[in-house]
Amino acid sequence: MNYLKKRLSRYTKSLHYIIYAFYFPRDIIFCLYKLGYWNKTWRFRSLPLIQKHNSAKIVIGKDFIACSNPKYNSIGVFQKVILKALSPQGIITIGDNVGVSGATISGRNITIGNNVLIGSGVLITDGDAHPIHPYLRHKSEYIKFAPITIEDDVFIGARAIILKGVTIGKGSVIGAGSVVATNIPSMSIFAGNPAKLISKIKDVSFYE
Repeated sequence: MNYLKKRLSRYTKSLHYIIYAFYFPRDIIFCLYKLGYWNKTWRFRSLPLIQKHNSAKIVIGKDFIACSNPKYNSIGVFQKVILKALSPQGIITIGDNVGVSGATISGRNITIGNNVLIGSGVLITDGDAHPIHPYLRHKSEYIKFAPITIEDDVFIGARAIILKGVTIGKGSVIGAGSVVATNIPSMSIFAGNPAKLISKIKDVSFYE
């Protein structure tokens, strides 16, 4: 029985290598076409959706993981990872060791730091979809935008929405389903609609 288990394990590993060898060139070609560059440390669980203006920039650091396949997320994903920088001056910057699952990051000026986790179905957008006033609602020139900054070590729970002009401080946690419309201080837990302070994150020794 142990012999059979070992043989099966070897076959499974071999199959994984074959699948990886097939998808790796696919990812390279996709990124070269969509972004103009590739980093060998990136890992895609199915291809994301990437759209950008020819003059816009999407800058991604090393060890980036984008999960667009429900198989690889504990609660599943209902969409692909979406990165959109559609304005000519648009720039989306993503730091090192960032994991994104089935989330949308769309805007003109969005900065995401290192070691950030972005949960399934999160929406990060630095602009209103339409102007507020009904007489202006179909005039795109009146849409308001404001930069978003997500600092290092932030965790954004599933289905949360991060709106324009927000800065989320280092190490903070945004609860699942929250709507964030104001700045979040560092090392804090915020949740709700609108998001409110739940507690501060204590020193790590508290959990030992």
